[in-house]
Amino acid sequence: MKRTLIIGCMLIISQKVLGDEYHYRNFLPGDRAGGMGGAYTAVADDPSGAFYNPAGLALMIGNKLSVNVNAYHIAKKSYLSILPKTTGGANNWDLVSSKLIPNFFGIAHKLGPGVLAFSYAVVDATSRDQEQIFYNIKSAIPNKYITRYAININDDDTIYNIGPSYSVKLADSISVGATLYAHYRSGKIIRNHLLTLNDSQFEWSNTYLSFSEYGVKPILGTIISPIDKVSFGFTASKIYLLHSENRLQYTYRGIASAGFGVNDVNFYIHKTKDKRDLPYEFKVGVAYFHSPRLLVSADSLYYTKTDDYKEVLNWSVGTEYYIKDNFALRAGFFTDLSNTPKLNPYLTDQRENINNYGITFSGSYFTKNTSISIGLMYVHGKGEAQVISGSRAIQDVRSDYFTVFIGSNYLY
Repeated sequence: MKRTLIIGCMLIISQKVLGDEYHYRNFLPGDRAGGMGGAYTAVADDPSGAFYNPAGLALMIGNKLSVNVNAYHIAKKSYLSILPKTTGGANNWDLVSSKLIPNFFGIAHKLGPGVLAFSYAVVDATSRDQEQIFYNIKSAIPNKYITRYAININDDDTIYNIGPSYSVKLADSISVGATLYAHYRSGKIIRNHLLTLNDSQFEWSNTYLSFSEYGVKPILGTIISPIDKVSFGFTASKIYLLHSENRLQYTYRGIASAGFGVNDVNFYIHKTKDKRDLPYEFKVGVAYFHSPRLLVSADSLYYTKTDDYKEVLNWSVGTEYYIKDNFALRAGFFTDLSNTPKLNPYLTDQRENINNYGITFSGSYFTKNTSISIGLMYVHGKGEAQVISGSRAIQDVRSDYFTVFIGSNYLY
């Protein structure tokens, strides 16, 4: 978070680190879609189609209940060589998040000429609870160094989508559908910093930020199969925020060279109802059903520019192959590029810019009416950030996300 108080020349890490609003594809809901790297816009023929392309619901066989659980999700972000040691070299600053997340539930049932569905998806989630202590860190103050730097972190940020969908076939080769999700986000960031100098002076800050927002996310989609074995999918969606609320409470006690006395403590509370300006999302997908055993698909995803974020174009490719009639393997690759601009070396307090690339793999076992899937997702990214308030210094960043997911489907 940007600090509005003067904090002198001490090293203070102040980056605003939320769930990850700088990327649009933090999770891939659904067991089949997740295993194929999210390349599902032209397929979407199970309950997770409500999220990827509601037009695919009309292509389902029978009624389905789908449950997908991210059994374990861990994310690590490392800001490299950010804390210079008095003995030489520098420490990295690591942020680690881990959470058990039920990230998708869906049910689809034939109703009238089409298919009615109801689904719930967690599209992003972060949970951090860390205690870190660094010793003997260089200071920008002449003849002084930081003997101990203690950081306490408690963050939580989750985004939920929940709502109905309906899809219908207009012809044998054309289906259309719509989803109306309620969008809800809730979270908090708690940061406590304590720095002690070699002359026994200390600097302390405590930040508590709570936030929430809600709105609606309509998704419109169509799937067209102009020739045998090939289908094309198209969707358009946007989150319209109806309400947003943020509350920041900040307490700070500085050192003598910054003008602070022994009993001087700055405290303030700031509240806003500013709403994020979120982009339109347009997706185009193609799927090639080579045979009953082999499927190959690809998606392109375009996010428009807004007042808060730059335009982004992401890609996914995926495949599914049935080794046996009752066992399938899936794999995929996808991009998750940053929606922030590259950092300018002449500016301060800029948002980080990290481009992520992910791979997925899963296997599914089928019985007459059920299936169970187990899969893995790994995402790696590199980029730059500025995590020292008021400084033009730019740090290299590495991010690694790992997810193990278990999913099941029931045909009734």
